[in-house]
Amino acid sequence: MTRFRITFFIIMLAIFFAENASAQVKKTPIDLRKYALTKSESSNPTSNSASQICHDSLAGKVWLGTNDGLNVSSNGGQSFSDITIFQRFNENGIYGLDAKNDTIWASTAYVSDAENNPTTGDGMTASFDGGQTWRSFAQPLDAEDDTTVQYGNRMISALPVTVSEQNVIYDMAIGPAQGMVWAATWSGGIRRTQDNGQTWQRVVLPPTGWQTISPDDDCDFSLAPAVGSSGHLVFLGFSAHVAGDGSVWVGTVDGICRSNDAVSDAPSWTKYNDSYGGLSGNWVTAIESQPTEDSQLGTIWAATWPAEGSSEFYAASYTKDGGLSWKTALDGEKLYDFAFSGDTVYAVGPNGLFISPDNGDSWMFKRNLVDAEDSQKSVVSTASFYAVETEPIAGGGTRLWVGTGDGTAISEDGGKTWRLLRAEPEVESVEKPFAYPNPFSPKIDGVVRLRYKLSKSGSVTIRIFDFSMKPVCTVLSGGFRNAQQEYEETWNGKTSFGARVANGVYFYRIEQSGEEARWGKILVLE
Repeated sequence: MTRFRITFFIIMLAIFFAENASAQVKKTPIDLRKYALTKSESSNPTSNSASQICHDSLAGKVWLGTNDGLNVSSNGGQSFSDITIFQRFNENGIYGLDAKNDTIWASTAYVSDAENNPTTGDGMTASFDGGQTWRSFAQPLDAEDDTTVQYGNRMISALPVTVSEQNVIYDMAIGPAQGMVWAATWSGGIRRTQDNGQTWQRVVLPPTGWQTISPDDDCDFSLAPAVGSSGHLVFLGFSAHVAGDGSVWVGTVDGICRSNDAVSDAPSWTKYNDSYGGLSGNWVTAIESQPTEDSQLGTIWAATWPAEGSSEFYAASYTKDGGLSWKTALDGEKLYDFAFSGDTVYAVGPNGLFISPDNGDSWMFKRNLVDAEDSQKSVVSTASFYAVETEPIAGGGTRLWVGTGDGTAISEDGGKTWRLLRAEPEVESVEKPFAYPNPFSPKIDGVVRLRYKLSKSGSVTIRIFDFSMKPVCTVLSGGFRNAQQEYEETWNGKTSFGARVANGVYFYRIEQSGEEARWGKILVLE
């Protein structure tokens, strides 16, 4: 994200805190009832956009957080269960997700209809029995009189965060103690529960200009997110991770903070950023640890973005010595996630999948993922790659999962061949072709897919027209297609000359010699 977006978020925080300063706020009670599992079964995930993938090694399940709910597979992606117990799983996207030892935590959010359409936190849902039953938890908020936070024997002044707007939980991490979960929230900062979500505490981190903090320090600052010229960027949370040695690493807009005594009531923290340690950028959007044979901690990898410093840049920042020294890889690349298999490092971002076979020393790049059995099925060139995860295969080998904005891809040979999973509605009849997504945003969706089937084999031409029936472009010209087989063509929202079309209604026409043309409608909205 750019400095403009950081400034925008900070301005929005100021607006919401000001508008709600005198509001009468009550804490939402926690719903501790258990809801029995309700789900639907499918051979594919429910959405083509998977932004979170998490492997629970004990349970042998892979969980997918999509923009259309939470999915899980226990057979290597051969089939999926869509968790439908809570309506918001299907209406709102999954923003934060972690699964460990049959415990699953997921956070949701939505875009509010309020002025400026702020992204709004919608709380969390958790299962403590592998997904058989679920509980709902409200967004962690402060009361108006929560103006201090206890840190050891000291009381620190605090700005209460009383609203859910601009207070999204972007990441969650389970552990290291039983019942402990970490939530990286935007305006709410880093929060921690030690009782499986019944209560939450604000986490005190080193403020601006501090590299370390402990309960013995004179804490003469306010625990407040950056709002205008006041507050601290470290109290804007974005990522959280529990490493193999039990240390906790949290990502903020002022770098990474590490605690080696995270289970204590008042953990001490050390901060690493552009000034302390050598990260490429202070906005830390993802943290993962690469296991090594000689260390429980392993190598810590972080997606580091520029925040406010002119010398900051996009890259992967990593440390092999617990934070004492840092190096960067993939300089200039905006990254979202990491995964590992032995010495191999996988990283994903808007530009695709990056693979290093030698712990980050050299990298290969993959962008065009094509289904091995259906060459017509591939990830479009405009799709971002959001998530990556590895899963051991019984009998040996590693299954690689990649979540993109255009489907979920699975490889069992290190990325040489792929199986592409996509939510593809069936064509009801020859007379009823359809387009999806519809409405279609070229900027967000990349392409609109035209899905159809034929009553007889032959050559097919598909053209796009604007509302005045003026030809815009030809999507397919004389392509041979077989009868009764479903096909899918894509349009990127551009004219035949490469210009982006304006918002409005467009028509597509499917032509086949000797057959009546079939028409469909597409609504283009940016």
